Amino acid sequence: MNFTEKLDVLMARRGITRGGLSRQTGIPYTTIVEFYDKGYENIKLSNVKKLADYFQVSLEYLCRDGEDGRYLSPEAEELVRKFNALSEQGRKIVTDVTDGLLQLETEPASEEEAGTITYIREYITPAAAGYASPAEGEDYVLVPRDKAVPRGADFAVRIAGDSMEPYILDGSRVYVKRTNDLDDGDVGVFFVNGDMKCKQYVEDHMGNIYLFSLNRERSDADVEIPASSGITVLCFGKVLLPKRPPLPTL
Repeated sequence: MNFTEKLDVLMARRGITRGGLSRQTGIPYTTIVEFYDKGYENIKLSNVKKLADYFQVSLEYLCRDGEDGRYLSPEAEELVRKFNALSEQGRKIVTDVTDGLLQLETEPASEEEAGTITYIREYITPAAAGYASPAEGEDYVLVPRDKAVPRGADFAVRIAGDSMEPYILDGSRVYVKRTNDLDDGDVGVFFVNGDMKCKQYVEDHMGNIYLFSLNRERSDADVEIPASSGITVLCFGKVLLPKRPPLPTL
């Protein structure tokens, strides 16, 4: 085989194209194309070294035409020599260890193994039905931020009571994004008159605010705050649900 034929074999084994080879080695794509179109007799030694290092082969293998060129790098040949000198049992041990190392390097590490696991706070002081307590400084536990945690969640709370069923069950955990920018129909966590509430938010054109229970059998837990009341409604954030619940029919 000549130089470009060997290059084709090596690229095929790596599963890359000429463009990929250019990106991996830093050799300009046009230079690689010229190996095939204009010949490789005047190829720069620096480029041959880049190719040899990338494919882990010897310079001799790349530069010498013919089938007998040496494919393995000197380091790889030394490993083969040592492997061949082992007993059958020794070769099996080396093979098993190598297979294990390859599996570790090819499988993606878990977040915990990679040291990148993160946590989200779950506040643990629930009040009565439909209430929650996400105020900063209160007791909380740390919950791993795994696949169950929606993207954008800043904290979690437990909801007690049935006023938000069937969308939020009694005792269930909800994830909340810190924001006070809610659209009509969004479910949020609010502070009203000293109480923390998880409710569906609506504001009319007059500035009146309505906090609805999703469970309409618990409409007694609805809260209406007239614009003229002077009551401040503090929004701690938006509850992240798979979809926005429909507004109640009054």
